Amino acid sequence: MRCTFFILSICWVLLSSFNFPEEKKYLAQKVADIPVFNAKGDTVKFNSLLKGKPLIVAPIYTRCYSMCGVVSSGVQSVIKDLEGLGKDYTVVSFAFDSTENTESLAEYEDRWKMDGINWNTVSASHQDIRKFMHSIGVEYDYIPQTKEYDHPPILVILTPEGKISRYIYGVNPSKKDIKISVMAAMAENTTPGLFNGFYLRCLKYDPLLKTYHVDWRFIISTSAGLLIIILVSTLFIKSFIA
Repeated sequence: MRCTFFILSICWVLLSSFNFPEEKKYLAQKVADIPVFNAKGDTVKFNSLLKGKPLIVAPIYTRCYSMCGVVSSGVQSVIKDLEGLGKDYTVVSFAFDSTENTESLAEYEDRWKMDGINWNTVSASHQDIRKFMHSIGVEYDYIPQTKEYDHPPILVILTPEGKISRYIYGVNPSKKDIKISVMAAMAENTTPGLFNGFYLRCLKYDPLLKTYHVDWRFIISTSAGLLIIILVSTLFIKSFIA
C-alpha cells in the first residue's frame, strides 16, 4: 500500500506543472528566517522553531481536504511509529495560504492532534510566504476557479542550523526515509554514535527514486576489509605464539 501511494504521488508530480526542487541548488542552503505566527497568535522568527534539533517542514494549507490531509495523515502515522518527537526532531506544518489566521491554524492542529509545541502549524504574510517557499524551492499555484492551491506533496528536512538536508516526496512518507533523514540532518552538526554512524553509511540516497536503499558496495567492501584484517591478525598472532 505504501509503495502504491509513493508511485501515485510521484506520477502526480511528474504529470503536474511543477518541477522537483533543484536539489543541487537548495541542499545545504539556509531557509529564509521569516516572521511567522502560530495558532496562539504569537509571532516569532522561523529559526526559533528549530530548537537545536532537526525540523521536518510540511508545506500545506489548512483549507485543503485532499492532498494536504493525506500528507498530514502520513506524517501523523510516522510520528506514532517512529517516536522521538520533541526529543530527536520537531515538525511544523507551514501554511502557505496568506488568508490563514489563528483560528484556521488552531482548527488544523486539532484535526491532526498536534501538540502545538513539537508539532504545530504556522503561517506568515503573503510576501514572507513567497520568500520562504522560494528559499526551500517548493512551487505552488493558486487556482481562482476552485479557490484552491496546486502544489506537490513534499517534506523538507532541516538541520538544527536551518539548512536543507533532504527532501522527502510523496503523500505517504515512509518511516525509514524520515528516520534516516532526521539522523543524517543531526549528523551534520554532531558526530553520530558508532551504531548510527555505521547505519547511515550502509544506506545510500537514490536521487532518481527519491528514497534510501542499502549500499551493498560499501557493505561488501567493508566486510571484505574486516575479513582481511581478521585473517592477517590471526596469522600474525599464530606466528608470534609459535
